[in-house]
Amino acid sequence: MNRIGIVKSCKGNILKVCFDRPEGCAGCKGCEKGFMSPTELLTVFGKAEPGDLVSVRIPENKTLSAALLAYGLPLLLLLAGLFIASGAGLADGLILLCALAGMVIGYGISKLIEKQLRGHGDWCPTVEKIINKGMK
Repeated sequence: MNRIGIVKSCKGNILKVCFDRPEGCAGCKGCEKGFMSPTELLTVFGKAEPGDLVSVRIPENKTLSAALLAYGLPLLLLLAGLFIASGAGLADGLILLCALAGMVIGYGISKLIEKQLRGHGDWCPTVEKIINKGMK
């Protein structure tokens, strides 16, 4: 899927790109009622300057895998810490600490994996082309 947005900021090859919400989400009217912003800010990888209008390729085939990495791994390790600690007969406070430690470890592992995958264009939203330089 390709979307067009405006680069708001850049730090090296990490860009913050602002997109209008897609047509498909207009039915919920959340933007009109003030529940959410009518624009989205997304981290994108590539070379562009603030104010540039860019076409961004968002890989749809990796969406589920990326969500499982970001949310599933920490949840899985939180549950593992919970079950291991409760199976060992620890007190409730220690069970909670073990569960939280599992979640933190899962989050750390997912961040390490994310940093390795960041360089692969098939995993991350990337700038496909600059449509208009310096549009503000």
